[in-house]
Amino acid sequence: MGQAHRVPSAWHDVVEQPQTINHACASSFLWSRAKIRIAGLMLLGAATPTVLGFTSTSPFLHWLCLVWLLGVALLMHGLSRRAFDGSAVLSVDERGILDRRLMARHIEWREIEAICPVDTRRSHTVDIRLRWPKTTLKQTRWLVRIGAHCQTGYGVPAVTISMLLLESNVSELLGAVAEYRPDLLHHTNRAERLSIDA
Repeated sequence: MGQAHRVPSAWHDVVEQPQTINHACASSFLWSRAKIRIAGLMLLGAATPTVLGFTSTSPFLHWLCLVWLLGVALLMHGLSRRAFDGSAVLSVDERGILDRRLMARHIEWREIEAICPVDTRRSHTVDIRLRWPKTTLKQTRWLVRIGAHCQTGYGVPAVTISMLLLESNVSELLGAVAEYRPDLLHHTNRAERLSIDA
């Protein structure tokens, strides 16, 4: 990449080695049609109260219901596109973590400072602290770039990866990370992975 000169000096402490990628070893995560179906039913439930709004005589309430239905329709359209998308949404391999919802390239292992502790029984997201958040997220959408400002300004993780609508769960994502960089996991999750593997 042509932006290496903009990265802080710590970047140069990392020795770059050309890596061959064995795609057979990569862990890929796809959209879950079952979870998308449940989300669709919840959206449908959220749209049903608007029927009562249309029986009202208030024009303002009619417009409010129309806007609400339009929002629900847009969300349903997004869910239907995901339901028929068979490509990998999230993958973990030798290069790092690629989440196509966030950015078009891998978040390389050397760019990740740590993966925050996760309660694998209850959580559906994984938070990632980046070494150089502004540089890593520079070419992403503005909503993703906000994460860089949050990490540098408030000390919260720069990137959150959601497993909510994917086929797998947080535990499987941490397992995929542990195959390549177990040192990035929090010690509680590392110990949990060891007990699972034992």
